[in-house]
Amino acid sequence: MKHGPAGVAAVALLAVGCTGVFVGPDPKLDRLALFEQVWTDVDRYYSLFSMKGVAWDSLHDVYAPRAAQAASDSELGDVIGAMLLELHDIHVNLAAGPQFYRYSGYDARPAFFDPGVVARYVTDRHAAPNAHSAFGHAAPDIGYVWILHFEGSGFGADIDTALAQLADVRALIIDVRDNPGGQRSNLEAVASRFTDRGRTYAFTRVRDGPRHDDLSPPEPQVLSPDGPRRFTGPVAVLTNRKSVSTAEGFVLAMRALPGVSIVGDSTEGGAGNPVTRELPNGWAYRFPFMTWYAPDGTTFEEIGLTPDLWVRGSAEELAAGRDAVLDTALAVLRRSQ
Repeated sequence: MKHGPAGVAAVALLAVGCTGVFVGPDPKLDRLALFEQVWTDVDRYYSLFSMKGVAWDSLHDVYAPRAAQAASDSELGDVIGAMLLELHDIHVNLAAGPQFYRYSGYDARPAFFDPGVVARYVTDRHAAPNAHSAFGHAAPDIGYVWILHFEGSGFGADIDTALAQLADVRALIIDVRDNPGGQRSNLEAVASRFTDRGRTYAFTRVRDGPRHDDLSPPEPQVLSPDGPRRFTGPVAVLTNRKSVSTAEGFVLAMRALPGVSIVGDSTEGGAGNPVTRELPNGWAYRFPFMTWYAPDGTTFEEIGLTPDLWVRGSAEELAAGRDAVLDTALAVLRRSQ
């Protein structure tokens, strides 16, 4: 990624500093320069403008005067944060000292997922060596793996351990409900244990020009077999509206495989891959420079990936100790005998 806008902002800051050799820089001008860096950087590199339909130039006209009038860093954070929230993008945020600004999401519906209820189904639960997942038996012949997130490393070793200890099962449930995502390499490390050959599971495009719709040609994302062990039995992947980002990439990878069913609610719909920038005052902001697409070329931003079997569950079922999504997955896998 180029960092041209950051250089522009740095020049602006230097110019302001030179005018205040004796009395110090004007803090309002400094704050405006910080605002301009964020606006310009997003304008040049943000990859989802064509999906969002946001008039970014018009937002500059609205928020730049407010930034110029900001009387404190806190007020400036409110201005920049409010502008970024206009993108309605869960991968866009601003960390401005103690203040943090992030879009709350596309759907406020409850997820109806309680690990405590799931624990009643899984009789011999174990934590994987790197603590990214837990596994056990949801039935004598059906294994259960819960992947908490895709951050960090060691996911290949974790899934290998789970598959080794679940060698007696003929079917498997992989639960990515409430999974907030992480690194792409981790989703592929897990999914690679379930594929028999290379399979294209998604495409990505990168913002590569000054116009908002300047995107690189689609780049195929290919899942290849890896690891010492392969699971070839039926698999059910459990999802809900809090399965997002890299967790959605995992769903794309798994649904490209034969014998896999997606069960639950639609995923959240966060199709961007973000980059983090830092401002001269130490603030950090993040926005997507890359966009993910399903194999048919469609985007799932703000929509999510639909399951094969749609099940939401309810608060009443959870209160009664029942997980409707898990119950459905068990029924599907039992029928697959």
